Amino acid sequence: MRASRSLERQLSAIREPAMRQRALARTLATWEPAEAVTALDALLERHRRRPSADTALALETLAAALTAPDVLPYPVRADLYEAAVDLGCDAVRRMLLDASPAAPPGDDPAAERPLRPKGRPLTLGERKALARGHARGVLEALLRDPHPAVIRILLANPHITERDVLAIATHRPGRPDALAEIARSDRWIARYRVKRALVFHPDTPAHIAIRLLATLHAADLHRAAGDENLPAPVREQAAALVARGATA
Repeated sequence: MRASRSLERQLSAIREPAMRQRALARTLATWEPAEAVTALDALLERHRRRPSADTALALETLAAALTAPDVLPYPVRADLYEAAVDLGCDAVRRMLLDASPAAPPGDDPAAERPLRPKGRPLTLGERKALARGHARGVLEALLRDPHPAVIRILLANPHITERDVLAIATHRPGRPDALAEIARSDRWIARYRVKRALVFHPDTPAHIAIRLLATLHAADLHRAAGDENLPAPVREQAAALVARGATA
């Protein structure tokens, strides 16, 4: 308990998201795996019983660090996962699982494609260049681009709004790799409506949805636990977090 509170205080003092993620990764790598898992489990427990801005920020940082490439080295993840299994900390164990986003079979997102049905097919390079622009009609058309690199550039474009990001995050069917790009965006994953949209999208990679669940409000957790459109591991994690809050 003391370790998790120390972690909260440490992270709340850092304003920049990427720096917070690196600080969390350094701390987890320094602690013994069992100590780190126990601290993360206590953090989950406290947030469900008495949510606060600091616990929410710590869990958001954890979700981002686990999802971002190369922030938390694989050997550290593996040691944490093994400790979570040994300690029976299933909620932490599920957060540490990973999976690669799957692309629809036979689909090549790098292939030339027009922005509009009768337009000239554009190369991936042309679409990436347009994603850096400011023309609203072009940006709106690119929201449906299948290539994650185009989506990544769009998410960093200052002319993109939360409404645009939600258009990607709620479109059905969705592309797992595009949804994963939203989860990796420090700018957008801090928005509650964006996090919620990703959790409730059945095409969001399950490991990402599981990590984001810990940051949702109790009402949304209840909804996720009973949503048959979501993968079973996501529902199981939601139910486990709901049970923790119910015992408060």
